[in-house]
Amino acid sequence: MKPLPIIRPTLPSLSLIADSILQGWDSGIVTVGPTVKALEEEACRKTGVRYAVAVSSCTSGLMLVPQALSFRPGSEVIVPAFTFAATVQALLWNGLIPVFCDCLPETCTLDPDDVQRNLSSRTAAICAVSVFGLPPDIDPLLDIGRHAGIPLYLDSAQGLGATYRGQALGGWGACEVFSLSPTKVVTAVEGGLVTTNDAELAGRIRAMRDYGKDSVYGEEMLYLGLSARMSELHAAVGLWSLTQMHDLVKVRMDRIARYREVLGPLSGCRVQKLPADRTTSGNYFVLFIGDHAKRTRDEVHRLLKQMGVQTKRYFYPLVHEQAFMRGHLMKLSQHLEAASKASQDGLALPLYSHMSEEDFDSVCRAVEDLLS
Repeated sequence: MKPLPIIRPTLPSLSLIADSILQGWDSGIVTVGPTVKALEEEACRKTGVRYAVAVSSCTSGLMLVPQALSFRPGSEVIVPAFTFAATVQALLWNGLIPVFCDCLPETCTLDPDDVQRNLSSRTAAICAVSVFGLPPDIDPLLDIGRHAGIPLYLDSAQGLGATYRGQALGGWGACEVFSLSPTKVVTAVEGGLVTTNDAELAGRIRAMRDYGKDSVYGEEMLYLGLSARMSELHAAVGLWSLTQMHDLVKVRMDRIARYREVLGPLSGCRVQKLPADRTTSGNYFVLFIGDHAKRTRDEVHRLLKQMGVQTKRYFYPLVHEQAFMRGHLMKLSQHLEAASKASQDGLALPLYSHMSEEDFDSVCRAVEDLLS
């Protein structure tokens, strides 16, 4: 088989974005200029929110949110154990303590019951995650936060283009943070978006992405900020990609439907449940290869690599088990069984919006040959 990557960004031809690039190139306004503004406006249209702030990465956005929401250092933030490292690294940079909770076995999203069990007087917030592009159980989490007097914010890195109860992701909770990295359905090559309906919060994050500068003279730093501006070059790619969002998601969902149909029934295997009240962005397709499968997940991962098919054990290891967590304060729920099982079994297969039929069929045949 020819080498098949797990992901390839779907990018425009340079001619399609040349005018936007040249506008900034000629004017000398190469960061946070008119193309960044156009991207933010398009993000508001696509998500239905009032404010969108473009940042240099999803991680920088996740680092700014706790500052913008005034979480006190040493406070606890509830996060899923089954998530990417950046969700938690952003908390550590803010001097916060992650409290790792379990996921629901079928959707792999944050378990509201386990969140409830792990609330304490030091809990500052709940951070829920869209897993492989599927939104979490937002309404129960909002209810928990409301009764506890704490905000819910969403790490929706993989969720741009998904919906929850008929409403696009973007306006749920205090704010949401999206990724526009090369592995995402909508990409700016690198970049992120923070979306919210809170004018004051949007204003703080807008200042914080530029060191926390005041908006009049830019001389005084009003907030603790970062250099987290988005360039006009990245915004040009992101704007094109965002205008194609619905088509990009549709192609992926067609591929995912076929993956689920062909590979889901294999003995010992399962796929992520997609509840009727929400839709996924289709950012990843993950096959869970369980104890009773013909081969273990790690064997399939190794053998596919030998064939030239790139896969990813996702999310593995769990965040609290990774090397960077050593020496950092954290708390673990007593119930992490579902997260551990998902981490042990999950294998992400190649998926991108311009993936050819031939490549897709090759992956399906290879996995079937190993597991049927």
